[in-house]
Amino acid sequence: MTLDGNLFNAQTLTSYDLRTTVIPDSMRTQVTMTSSGKKIYGYFIQSRGEHPSYTILYNHGNKDHLQYYWDRAEYLYRTGCNVFIYDYEGFGMSEGTPSEVNFYSDANAALNYLRSRKDVDSTKIIFYGFSLGCAAATELAAHSFTPKKLILEAPFANMDALVRSGTVLDIPSGYVMKGTYDNAEKIKRNHAPLLLIHGEGDTFIDLTKNGAVVFANANDPKEFIRVPNANHSEIPDKMGTQNYIDTIRNFILR
Repeated sequence: MTLDGNLFNAQTLTSYDLRTTVIPDSMRTQVTMTSSGKKIYGYFIQSRGEHPSYTILYNHGNKDHLQYYWDRAEYLYRTGCNVFIYDYEGFGMSEGTPSEVNFYSDANAALNYLRSRKDVDSTKIIFYGFSLGCAAATELAAHSFTPKKLILEAPFANMDALVRSGTVLDIPSGYVMKGTYDNAEKIKRNHAPLLLIHGEGDTFIDLTKNGAVVFANANDPKEFIRVPNANHSEIPDKMGTQNYIDTIRNFILR
């Protein structure tokens, strides 16, 4: 018996109901892609800010679907960049079943979509991963495409480190999860500038055993922001929303 459901905490939807208070409906386009023969869905958000030549590919965490992370899309939209957020197989409206192989296929489908758009400058694509999404962003940077910048928020080192630090179980990860999701090893193949952000109060993905390990293995140039008192999903709030947005924007532009 495995606990893979704890990793892929997906929820299905028949349609998305997204706020328009920050991102007008006219600035976003629902996108359908094919991954492993399945339809997956995302939203391309067109910037009307000062940096429309930059595009952030946002790889969300393990919970629910992209609608749950819409506040993150809104924050990144406020950086003045284009944003593309998508759902993995089995999440939201996306067909299929989540697995490590399908997860990486989904990320590549999202990247290929961006690179196919004539209004996206492929030399200015930024990969952003949050939690589980760090594995997608790191995989892409290691094996598919060198981004302009790589941003990892609350990454885990690998499944073994995640299980040992994020649960009360102190047993090898193979007993409870399939796959390795080895960010600590793959980050060695990334040569884009890295910004790693991790909450010092993260009780799900321990900073010392995970984020710090990924950062130590990463190539220069790299920057590590440790956010005091921030638990796993609290980084924008604990940093202060505007400070968080400014930090992401400044890293992308410099």
